[in-house]
Amino acid sequence: MGFFNRFFKKVEEVNKAEADISELESAFTLASPLDEANDFWKEIAQNIIVNAVKATDNTVERAFILIDMGVQPSFHIFYQIDGHLLKWHELENPTIIEKIQNELLPQASNVSKAVNDQFIQVNHPKISFAELQFEWATGAWFSHIIWEDNDDINLKAEEISSQWFNTLSEEIKNKPLDSDAKLSWYP
Repeated sequence: MGFFNRFFKKVEEVNKAEADISELESAFTLASPLDEANDFWKEIAQNIIVNAVKATDNTVERAFILIDMGVQPSFHIFYQIDGHLLKWHELENPTIIEKIQNELLPQASNVSKAVNDQFIQVNHPKISFAELQFEWATGAWFSHIIWEDNDDINLKAEEISSQWFNTLSEEIKNKPLDSDAKLSWYP
């Protein structure tokens, strides 16, 4: 979030009595370039989640997205619907499948480049993989990042996707839909 966005958000919070006026000073502090890159990633991650859920016409209980930001960027998306975990191409509605395939999946390259360019500019390792989770009932979302300097970057996206899917398939059976808690990551 940029300086002016942070500042005006804090002013709005003070005006609504959601924050004390003494907190206004913190809005004047400039974020570090790394903080700005991380904020940019969070904004992009939220947009990916919103688009992945909107693509289903908001008919899912949970959404899970693996983003491969490697040489051939891709999204691996699964959804929890009626207590079952499904890969995006297993959904029943062909219009939703087409929307995901034609509108959402092609964005992976642009997302990877935009996000990792931010980290390159601040001399920080790039993101190799990111896993996102969203829970409809609470609106909670969670992110897990595997940076390029992590040992797990040698894993293939298909392996991460498959193992994560299998883990989640079991875990969702015992996790309430309004848990407001992240489920497991892989690795």
